[in-house]
Amino acid sequence: MSRTVNAPALRIVRALPEEPGPESVHAPVPFDLFCGHDREPRRPRLDLGEARAMLDAGRFWTEYQPLIQARSGRTVAFEALGRFRARDGRVVSPAAVFAILHADPALLLRTELTLKLHQVEHAPRAPLFVNLDPDSWWRSGDPNRNPFLALFSSAHTRVVVEVTENMAIADAVRAQEMILALRSRRVAVALDDVGATNGLLSFDAIAEAEVIKFDRTLIPRLRNPRYRALVTAFTRMARETGARTVLEGVETTAEFVIARDLGVDLVQGFLFKDRARIARR
Repeated sequence: MSRTVNAPALRIVRALPEEPGPESVHAPVPFDLFCGHDREPRRPRLDLGEARAMLDAGRFWTEYQPLIQARSGRTVAFEALGRFRARDGRVVSPAAVFAILHADPALLLRTELTLKLHQVEHAPRAPLFVNLDPDSWWRSGDPNRNPFLALFSSAHTRVVVEVTENMAIADAVRAQEMILALRSRRVAVALDDVGATNGLLSFDAIAEAEVIKFDRTLIPRLRNPRYRALVTAFTRMARETGARTVLEGVETTAEFVIARDLGVDLVQGFLFKDRARIARR
């Protein structure tokens, strides 16, 4: 009977940890949960070398964001947006990449040409909106033999070149030269970022544009009757001159309804992310 009672007790005693000896009473207890947190590998610094490596290794792709007709809800066009990936796999902001590239005009031009070739080659069979920096246009040579002009005018789909409103103001001569050359070859021009908080209105740029794109930052400000009146006036003016209007940054059904009620022709934004297309390198 005693063997039956003592056997489990012996097993329990053996399972308990040993009593610490005198020399280990004050020994530090290992705690590995945060061990090495200060030795995490640093991410590669974004510089011209990394920007060039992304281009050389083909670590870029194109996201085609849909433009939706406000009245019918149909996808009628796409905007091509360049996307970049660093060596460690993280996605890098295009704005950060192009900010770096402006320090090397030759690399900027090479990047723009490479991206535009990729975007036009893989574009859906619908009007294609592309962004082009007037600096790249100006550095690519004679306006009449400009490679961008040749590419856009010979594309298998209609190309609409977006010119940022702020850029048109800051570099009016180059932007105007680019707009006139594009229009001479019947390449449409869109004025981008109209209504941005840091923007001003250029009547010349508005008069030349076939498309007026309202900046996404306008959406929360449309609660103000004055802003709604301004957008309504712009859309009315656009219809009278044969231009089209686009509201960017539409994320909810309510915002889509507001755009439609204001008379905007097309909308673009996260609400329609399921219609986007991706073209890998």
